[in-house]
Amino acid sequence: MKIGRILILLALILVLGVGAAFLWLRKQSAPSGGEAGGGPSAAEQAPQDMLSVVIAAQPIRRGTRITDDLLAVVDLPTDRVIATQLTDPKQAIGKLAVRDLAQGMFLTQADVAEKLAVSSEGSLASLQIPPGYVAISIPMSRLSGVAYGLRPGDHVAVLASFPFVDVDQEYQSVLPNKVAVVSPPQLTENGQTLTAGVTSGDAPVGRSLTDDELGLPLYVVPSEAQRARLVSQMLIKDAVVLYVGTFPLADQEMKPSQQANETQENAPEGQQQQQQQQQPPQYQEQSQQQQQAVSTAQAPPDIVTLVVSPQEAVTLKYLVDRQVAMTLALRAGGDSTEISADAVTLSYVLDTYGVVVPAKLPYDINPALEKVIPPTLQNDTIVTPPQ
Repeated sequence: MKIGRILILLALILVLGVGAAFLWLRKQSAPSGGEAGGGPSAAEQAPQDMLSVVIAAQPIRRGTRITDDLLAVVDLPTDRVIATQLTDPKQAIGKLAVRDLAQGMFLTQADVAEKLAVSSEGSLASLQIPPGYVAISIPMSRLSGVAYGLRPGDHVAVLASFPFVDVDQEYQSVLPNKVAVVSPPQLTENGQTLTAGVTSGDAPVGRSLTDDELGLPLYVVPSEAQRARLVSQMLIKDAVVLYVGTFPLADQEMKPSQQANETQENAPEGQQQQQQQQQPPQYQEQSQQQQQAVSTAQAPPDIVTLVVSPQEAVTLKYLVDRQVAMTLALRAGGDSTEISADAVTLSYVLDTYGVVVPAKLPYDINPALEKVIPPTLQNDTIVTPPQ
């Protein structure tokens, strides 16, 4: 019994010693700053520094004026933010998007600008066209372009005149048709039958009538070509002038007048004086004025670019291709009222303005008048200055 108790006591002592040794070894193997359970270190538990950056809250097209609702702000760790990123929406609000920005894209200083320069990504003209509209160019003259008084930003109405004529519905040619003579089939000496022949003529197709006094049938043909029936109407009520004349090119070469002026300026002083001495004194001052006028003169514009709806652009394309005469009417500045106008024909002018059609009288005034010709006045003569 006594020996058994001693063995049990030795076993307990051995177990306690092994357990104590195990705990001591585990404590020695654990990290100095960590916990026994292997939890996060003190460095991992420390909060990271965050910084707000600006992103696109929705897709932004190039040239869009950026507003507050187009932007959003997110937080990123400071070590992940680059120096060119925008950290405040105020840095972008009111500026233009330099390129297309996808939703969620981080904005940098290179993505926005106060104004855009011409580049391969697009033109400055495209930035002035509202969404849903297009720009199209049409011919313009001094008469149809409000005497060259149009400027970019003006609002105009587009008027058009259509000269209608009657046409053959099948041939789609202007009436009247021309007469053709049909030869009946004939037999030759050999007994062969010739087919009928058609010989065209230049006489127009007329109509037959009977003279009331003589009772004889007559065939009446037109004395001239068919006269067109004109109608004028306002087609586009409000279009915006984008540009008058030809847009300047980014790499536009120097104009000939500028080249001539620079050549004259770069010539030796002796040569300039010799050229001036060759001219009579009374023409030297006038020649200098002409040179200044040439250097500042510009060719009159013959084209104008309008901002219209896509359907109106197709209409203008059709009118230009059909060579329909168009005239621009300048609208009042700031006028946004809806305007309308009736189509004008000869009957409209006679009825609306009470124009009296002259009666056929047994007398007239000499000389005979076939068309109204404006008189030529003495002050209308253009005097060409001496060269």
